Amino acid sequence: MRGKILMVTLWIASLFVFAACHDDDDDDKSYKPGKSVVEAFTAKFPNATAVSWEKNGVYEKAEFREAGQECEAWFGKDGEWVMTEKDMLYANLPEKVKTGFTGSIYGSWKVEDVEYVDRVNTSPVYRLEIENASQEMYLYFDEEGELIKQAEENAVDLPATVSSFITQNYPKALVVHDERWQDGILEVDILDENQVKEVLFARDNSWIKTSWPVLEANVPQVVLDVLKGEAYNTFSIDNIHFIQYASGDNVYHFLLKKEHSMDISVEIYPDGSIRLD
Repeated sequence: MRGKILMVTLWIASLFVFAACHDDDDDDKSYKPGKSVVEAFTAKFPNATAVSWEKNGVYEKAEFREAGQECEAWFGKDGEWVMTEKDMLYANLPEKVKTGFTGSIYGSWKVEDVEYVDRVNTSPVYRLEIENASQEMYLYFDEEGELIKQAEENAVDLPATVSSFITQNYPKALVVHDERWQDGILEVDILDENQVKEVLFARDNSWIKTSWPVLEANVPQVVLDVLKGEAYNTFSIDNIHFIQYASGDNVYHFLLKKEHSMDISVEIYPDGSIRLD
């Protein structure tokens, strides 16, 4: 009899545990961030439906649907938008991007997935996940259909030395994407200080550099003045990144464009001197 009573008691207790877990799940699903974040989200995505929120470190991530597609958007705690990723149908890609893909050496590969990736202070890109037999690749195209990067599929787990480096140097950062380039370089994209930063590691997993986009308005004038010189004054600024090198060098990296000319890159120290390779 005592055995039966014990079994019944344990069974009833398990129901309470299950109910408590179930309630926790409901609480998670009903989580909402602060008013400033919700208002910023609503202003940026007025047509969003099926919105759910979760907190990741110091960031707020919204999962939602827009135009029938699954989306994710990341915000800082005060409502600063940081990044958006949206699933897309291949048919809905801009024609320039389709042409760029079909005209590339990967044009015969099968497209498995398409995502639109938009990050603060940088131009949006289209990420195509493609496969050919046992090979899988990621291709990145800009809005003009230019193939700007190609990489192998995501690493399953980050190497321990890489994880340790990120934890030590960016203690509040979250890893949002990682992939191994064809030349063996490992790229790890992190969210840190409301900015998406690209951290690169060599084939042996040693740190190479960390970079992130910056606005021209945030570049010291002494640095911008260098571009007024005869060598660069006929070019326009396409994009700017701040780079921290393993060597200890910290520079502003400019990609400069001019019609009917090759793009050029120049790296300038914060004091206005040019970094030479």
